[in-house]
Amino acid sequence: MDSIPVDIIEVIGKRLDDIDDHVRFGAVCKTWRSLKIGYKKSYTPWLMLPERDENNSDGEQVHNNNRKFVCLSSGKTFNVYLPECQGSRCFGSPFGWLLTVGLDLNIHLLNPLTRVQLSLPPQRTFPFQSEYYIEPSHLRKIAVFKFVMSSSMPDSENDCIVMVICSQFNSLAFARPGDETWTIIDSPPQQAHSDILFFNGRFYAIHAGGILRICEINEPVPKTIDFLPPPDDIELSDRFYLVEISGHLHLVARGLDQDQNAPEDTGRYVTDWFEVYKLNFDAKKWIVLSDFGDYSIFIGTNSSFAISTSEYPGFKANYIYFTDDHEECYKFGGGHNMGFYDFDNQRFGSFYVGEDIISFFCPPLFFRPSLG
Repeated sequence: MDSIPVDIIEVIGKRLDDIDDHVRFGAVCKTWRSLKIGYKKSYTPWLMLPERDENNSDGEQVHNNNRKFVCLSSGKTFNVYLPECQGSRCFGSPFGWLLTVGLDLNIHLLNPLTRVQLSLPPQRTFPFQSEYYIEPSHLRKIAVFKFVMSSSMPDSENDCIVMVICSQFNSLAFARPGDETWTIIDSPPQQAHSDILFFNGRFYAIHAGGILRICEINEPVPKTIDFLPPPDDIELSDRFYLVEISGHLHLVARGLDQDQNAPEDTGRYVTDWFEVYKLNFDAKKWIVLSDFGDYSIFIGTNSSFAISTSEYPGFKANYIYFTDDHEECYKFGGGHNMGFYDFDNQRFGSFYVGEDIISFFCPPLFFRPSLG
């Protein structure tokens, strides 16, 4: 294939619309693989399934270096060789990057398609460390709850900040790739946060009780400032999510309840309602929405994001796609509480059904693949 002129190869590459076509394009040879990296495109979301444990010939449990991904728009599945994720707790993003917390408790940004990996400070540099010893196999589950990036290109030419909700009180901290320690953000003590978002050049956090906070990270002592109380008519909610839709800040409230159809003592939860609000910055008020337009929302073990269904017709407008992110799922196996919610018709449904969704340390997650 090296005999084909480069300009012809580039023409072929620019005609590719699906990420799996780009993956196959790059698999042809080294020349083609090096060329495709330059194409900066946004692709439809994928679902990353849990790592599957296997037994060797002696019956000993071994980790699997392959991870299974599902393209949600086409239903195609892919097995990707990804030893960097072995035994790691993973979180998704809309920028093609995963955040991984390994059994060694080191933390990285990882592009699962290019396998580029960038170091972040390790878990031991988080604030509010437990005074008791916790096994790494358990600590990787609770070290990070959410993460968000300020830039899609976390390289030396971009000042990319990674913010996380971390530690036992779901506190806030941030770092840049290559930093040695995480910087704590001063917040009211023992007040857990539910989600974070980088929006219009600033980081925002939503408190577990629905208080919207601005993260002032450029102060001598980085801190949060309470900006807005919860919506007046909000029901009690188990989860809040912040998401940008069409240049506006939105709040998604997710109600959870115990699964009455599950066997006793499984601790299994199900999602039973959603509400969506739009922030009016001028009036400093949340406005409840009956629909959120030409968009699908993706929430769960990922940085919350939305996509336009006119640009990506494989998805439905006014749908919320969700994965399992309840802390109880790590005790009894997470992945059950996953599906979509048709906001117009107030009904739930499934987008993936299989026996390979359950995990005790890394349930399924959304991310948008990128070859950049």
